Amino acid sequence: MAIYAYRCPHCSEIDVTFPIGTAPAAIPCPDCGAASVRAFSAPMLARTPAAMSTQLQRAERSASEPEVVTSLPRRHAGGAVAAHPATSRLPRP
Repeated sequence: MAIYAYRCPHCSEIDVTFPIGTAPAAIPCPDCGAASVRAFSAPMLARTPAAMSTQLQRAERSASEPEVVTSLPRRHAGGAVAAHPATSRLPRP
């Protein structure tokens, strides 16, 4: 489904959803009944980088299903985990 914009000569702009390629050239205005012609605009296309998309999906999931932390993160090859007050409450392995 795609959102198409129509402009009524008496009212304002109207957004209507139609399957792609099936939008008529004019529709009746839902408020006044006048013929509203289709207004052409730039499509809202964007490509989100994969890393950003993954983080956005993770943040969206955590709103209703937060991740439960049961242990400290693994130590990196370069040294110990940075000391942070929040990590002091975590169980020790």
